[in-house]
Amino acid sequence: MSDDHIEADVIVIGGGASGITAAVAAAERDASVIVIEKGGTTGGAANMGMGFFAVGSKYQRAQLVDFTQEDAFRLFMEYTHWRVDARLVRRYIAQSAGTIEWIEGMGVEFLGAFKYFAQSTQTWHIVKAPGSTAPTERAASGLYRALTERAQELGVQIIYRARATGIRVAGGHATAVEWAGEDGTTTVGECNAVIVATGGFGDNPKMISDHLGFEWGRDLHSFRIPGVAGDGLRLLWEVGAGATTPVMELTYTTPGVTDVFKTLSETMRQPNLMVNLEGQRFVNEEIMNNTVYTGNAIARQRERVAFTLVDDAIVDGYRRTGLDYVTVHHGVRTVDRWDRELEAYLAGADIATSGLSELHTDEQKHQRHFFAAGSLDEVAESTGIDAGNLGDTVAEYNAACRATDDLFFKPHRFLRPVEGPTFYVARHFPAGYGSLGGVSVNDRLEVLDRRGLPIPGLYAAGTDACNIFGDSYCFYLPGNTMGFAINSGRMAGYHAVEYMDSDAF
Repeated sequence: MSDDHIEADVIVIGGGASGITAAVAAAERDASVIVIEKGGTTGGAANMGMGFFAVGSKYQRAQLVDFTQEDAFRLFMEYTHWRVDARLVRRYIAQSAGTIEWIEGMGVEFLGAFKYFAQSTQTWHIVKAPGSTAPTERAASGLYRALTERAQELGVQIIYRARATGIRVAGGHATAVEWAGEDGTTTVGECNAVIVATGGFGDNPKMISDHLGFEWGRDLHSFRIPGVAGDGLRLLWEVGAGATTPVMELTYTTPGVTDVFKTLSETMRQPNLMVNLEGQRFVNEEIMNNTVYTGNAIARQRERVAFTLVDDAIVDGYRRTGLDYVTVHHGVRTVDRWDRELEAYLAGADIATSGLSELHTDEQKHQRHFFAAGSLDEVAESTGIDAGNLGDTVAEYNAACRATDDLFFKPHRFLRPVEGPTFYVARHFPAGYGSLGGVSVNDRLEVLDRRGLPIPGLYAAGTDACNIFGDSYCFYLPGNTMGFAINSGRMAGYHAVEYMDSDAF
């Protein structure tokens, strides 16, 4: 069909967390802005989230959190071994507290600053859901409604169900975006700057295989947000953008159990015995509340699979004392629902689902990855674990529970023997929230070409540009994925307008 032509100062490809934020930032600096959004709503995957990273906020000061921006920078750079852009990390951290107040100016409220697990820092600023005074799954959806309303107030044009098909570069500068509408009509939007914020490729199994080496649905059970298929990265690479090595924001999961049967899941994610298919321990289970580290360890095992085992005595202990590890987003502290969920799961019954469970496919929800067995031989038969090694490992582990863990030095308070008569087993796989990185940017979020030089007028933000974690997401600074998305979008929006006002334009 024939091309339509429109104009704007800035065109943003993608209306997710970083894209809608970039649009608001640019429009606040008096730029005319168009957002091209593939789906039917803004916010993308971030609508499933709860909050984002900041350091030096008024909430942290009020809560007497002794953690400075210098502390955050040093932790970040030591964690990544200085293999990331220190200038970008520094600018991101420096802006983070101000972004909290900027968002509050749009009517968004926060509950405060939280940790994700005991050893993490208190940097996760959780959005207050309407009518609630407790952390709530999907609370951040209200944040993106507020950003969208602000964008509309500023005159931002959001074009939904439109797929960007090309970026035009003339004279070395980004000058236009092409997109196809829902009705097939092709439109060319001429502009002074382009910001790409399309959220990575978490919904593209081929790119996951090609770039990350996982086979989705077999040895990786990550969330797949519809439409997050790597479109923006491909468009950037086509116009000469430099590529970086993407990674998966890796965690771990029990498909069909995690986020669905929450008490079963959280009980099987406590620091109890974990083995691989060889029937051998491979990790100090104390780390299991750091889901990134646990996911990394599982990903190194044969077939990228691992198993946790508990027995009735361990479950009964949790009935008396509550769980060792409690996650903020699930909030499961007791095993009061264990019997109900156990009966429902083993009977193949459905259970009411909400929140993150909606991101699991129907196939994942109905796979069998939790077992009850009357003997270790039955455990081995159900799971494929080497029976001989499993028996030896359980015997060695139970002996360690009476003395010390000389293999991995797990603290004695987490050493609980696994003796039956009923054994409960969960099968875990690597999981993740999506891909991270893929295109090279500088600390102004300008896209760099293959020589490392900026492509004038071309910017990337959010997941597409998130190269700041190195090989593993830094869960010691919780809220970082959304934090980088929002702050990089804000920076990209501001810098795009600065570029238009500069001599380089």
